[in-house]
Parts: sequence; C-alpha cells; structure tokens
Amino acid sequence: MSIPSESDLAAKAKLLDVPASQVIPDKSIGEVRALTALSIDTLRYYEKIGLIDHIARDASGHRIYSDLDVERIRFVRRLRATGMPVSQIIHYVQLRAQGPNTADSRLHMLLDHRERLIRMQQELDDSVKLVDGKILYYRHLIEQKDTGHATTR
Repeated sequence: MSIPSESDLAAKAKLLDVPASQVIPDKSIGEVRALTALSIDTLRYYEKIGLIDHIARDASGHRIYSDLDVERIRFVRRLRATGMPVSQIIHYVQLRAQGPNTADSRLHMLLDHRERLIRMQQELDDSVKLVDGKILYYRHLIEQKDTGHATTR
C-alpha cells in the first residue's frame, strides 16, 4: 500500500473520528519497534499473517506507520498478552477493515474475551490466596522453630 493521498487520509480520519494527524504515516519501522517493544521481524511477521494491516510504504518500498497504526499494533499486542488466539485477532482485524458495519461483531468478540479475562483474573486471585495461606503457614512454622516451640504435623 503506497502513501495515501491527502483526501484519502482526510476521509479516513473523518470515518474514524480522529484528528488527521493520527492517520498520516510518518514513522519508520525502527521508530515503531521502539514505540511498541516488538522486533522489526515481529512487525513484519504480524503484517504478513494479517495481525496488522494496511501499512503504507514510501516511494522506496519501506514501511511507514501512522500514530493510528502504532495504537492498533499496541492493541494487538495487548490482545496477544491476554491470551486471545492469533486466529481470533486476525478475524477481528479483518472485521475492522470492513468498516463500521462490523462493529457489532467486534463488540461481541471483545465482550467474550473480557469474560474470559475476568474468569482468569478470579482464578489468579484464588491462586494468590492459596499461596498467601502457605506463606503464612511456613512463616508461622519457622517462627515456632526459632523460638523452640516447633510442633510436628
């Protein structure tokens, strides 16, 4: 995808209800690497498999990214970090590319993912409580041993 025209950028900004400056591609892949903490190889791979889409290229064919691209990459990274399967993220990206008429489908995907995260959070909370109980037990056991009142169980 080559650099979009000014009218294409203005239309995209209006559609997304964001300032035009957010859709202007002006960042190199190296800058995006620094902003997202993803390697250049990972950025290229994400684009190749469809996790990120519509990255502009300059006249030399080098990728150039907009602020909006960076935010989308961060969002994809966060979805991956929270355990969303790559296939689902690709499906989400494909739906997003189809425009506002897929908002309902994307909302349902995110609501389902949120429910899974809440269940995972509860499981983690339960695990922390269990570990905390064991920590208290061992502290008590060590304290008794140090004071000479150790009991065996």
